[in-house]
Amino acid sequence: MPLTGPRVGAAILTALVLTAAIYWFRADLLNQHNRIAAAVLHLAAVPTTGSTHVDTFEQVGSAEVVLTSVFSPGEQPVRPIALFGLALLILFVVRKTVALASSFLMFLLVILTVTAGIILFWPSSQISSDEFSQIWLRGEVLVWFLLPWLSASLLVLLQRAAWPGFLWAVALQAYAFVWSAIRLAFCLGVLHFSGLLFMPTLWFTLGLLADVLYIIVFLSLSARVSGLRAWGWRTSWQF
Repeated sequence: MPLTGPRVGAAILTALVLTAAIYWFRADLLNQHNRIAAAVLHLAAVPTTGSTHVDTFEQVGSAEVVLTSVFSPGEQPVRPIALFGLALLILFVVRKTVALASSFLMFLLVILTVTAGIILFWPSSQISSDEFSQIWLRGEVLVWFLLPWLSASLLVLLQRAAWPGFLWAVALQAYAFVWSAIRLAFCLGVLHFSGLLFMPTLWFTLGLLADVLYIIVFLSLSARVSGLRAWGWRTSWQF
């Protein structure tokens, strides 16, 4: 598909419109993000203890985040040991089953072992739910502002017409927002039941790595649909 002036202009316009919308409605978006996370925690029967405001960036402002109590190893010393052993068993089983994931799983094993060592030698080391939410939101806010420009270059330019690309970009932005709140709620639930043990691992796997994954999925789906429209089923499948 040759790049044309109208398609490039539509891509730039899409990026500008989405970026402006995110900035203009940033307070409402952050409030809705917290409501989704709180609703998921409620559905999962994870107890919450209210909410508080955390700073994201000076240009974005503060955001309300739901609070949960955090498990301390001093409460039940056996629990982190049992969870660590179970996690090791799962990682080794998956490593034996999926050879392609061996290096990645070994990297996760290193992160998990280092975290367990910190808990063992410095039991007072802990992270609160609002601190984790602040770290999470700072990373996700950057992703939200970057996505319109990725969408413009990866999604809009791959479509024969401008409007399908715009719809793909809006869908990606909405998915990123809702999926971020669900992932955050899951991490807070794990933090409530297991404390610090799994948090570095979850922040890596469910944070930026998960963001990259769904961007690639959206790119693949949009390219597939665009190929079907341009060349038909048989030619697109062969390509």
